[in-house]
Amino acid sequence: MTTTRHILVNALSVSSGGGFTVCRELVRGLAAARPAWKFTVVMTDASAFHEPMRREALGANVAFLWAPANTAKLTSRLLYENFALVKWARANSVNAVLQLNGQKIARLHLPTISHAQDPVPYLPRMWENKGLKPKFGAMLRRRAIRSALKHADCMGFTSEYLRDLICDWEKITPRRSEVFYNAVPEDWCSRDDAQMPPLASRPMRVLTVSDITPHKRQHLIADAVCQLRREKGFEDLAYRVVGRIFDASYAESINMMGRTIPSADGKVHKPAIELVGRLSGDDLASEFRNARCFAFMSICESFGIPPLEAMSFGTPVVSSECCAMPEVLGAAAAYVPMDDGEKLKDTLRRVLTDDAMASDMRKKGFERFREFRWGETVNKMARVFDGMI
Repeated sequence: MTTTRHILVNALSVSSGGGFTVCRELVRGLAAARPAWKFTVVMTDASAFHEPMRREALGANVAFLWAPANTAKLTSRLLYENFALVKWARANSVNAVLQLNGQKIARLHLPTISHAQDPVPYLPRMWENKGLKPKFGAMLRRRAIRSALKHADCMGFTSEYLRDLICDWEKITPRRSEVFYNAVPEDWCSRDDAQMPPLASRPMRVLTVSDITPHKRQHLIADAVCQLRREKGFEDLAYRVVGRIFDASYAESINMMGRTIPSADGKVHKPAIELVGRLSGDDLASEFRNARCFAFMSICESFGIPPLEAMSFGTPVVSSECCAMPEVLGAAAAYVPMDDGEKLKDTLRRVLTDDAMASDMRKKGFERFREFRWGETVNKMARVFDGMI
């Protein structure tokens, strides 16, 4: 006889496209892996991800708890978690918690997987020299994660890189830790080279899929593309960025770079840079299928799902040699030292013109992305819950 359990998934901290994807796939996968269990996802009402999450088909055993809109702010969220949410969990017979920000609710005395996904508090380059507020915010988040390292039943991490970064900084070994890799959908793993458009048939286009914000370093890629446009053979090279704009002034500075850039023939062709906005489904798939190269120069990643997605569409990946990227992408990507714009330009030129190199990267990419499957990740997490409850 299967025992019914009630799992609370705390997604109040989800604030980015990557966080949304992880939340969606973990909930959908866990609900399918344990169909007799009930899952309640708590999210902030009226957040950017409210409606997208409501539209997802997550399973009949998944429900939502919409927290007040003010929980988008840290102080209100903490008060809500430690009082209203604790009371709700007791009244609704919650058995365990999946905490998606690597923290643990102090007053909620239930078995908890604290799943860390964000390296920002442990990367000084993300908050040093940016004023008191970011530095203080990083300190507060480290303190909360430190408490989870000591008290959570299981600490989850999206990569070995992130586990080592946090545990080495804090000098704490959790009572239990697991790496729950992010992944691609199971049905994607049947894709092969023959199903995807040949690289030679694709437009001369470089693609990035990520939120538009300085640490993603889209400006480096934009600058490299603009420089290549001045070279013969790259007159129609374009750079497309698919993602939500987090920093409007940063996005505008990227737009400005490509508005009037002349090509090698002295003429202004189609725009060098296009910021597309957030896409999903067939529209996003079309972007991957029509890119000659995928570029990802982020300096802050605990995993990095979009490069794996690009590989599943047969698109060669150029990545920063930073954070978890080598662990995730292995030998299938071409790497560029962090913030090295000149090396990035040279690498893009090679990938776009060296057919043998691009073909080899495409082949390795198809092999690599299949190593990361949401089915394996959620089954591992479900087994951890089995042992905790």
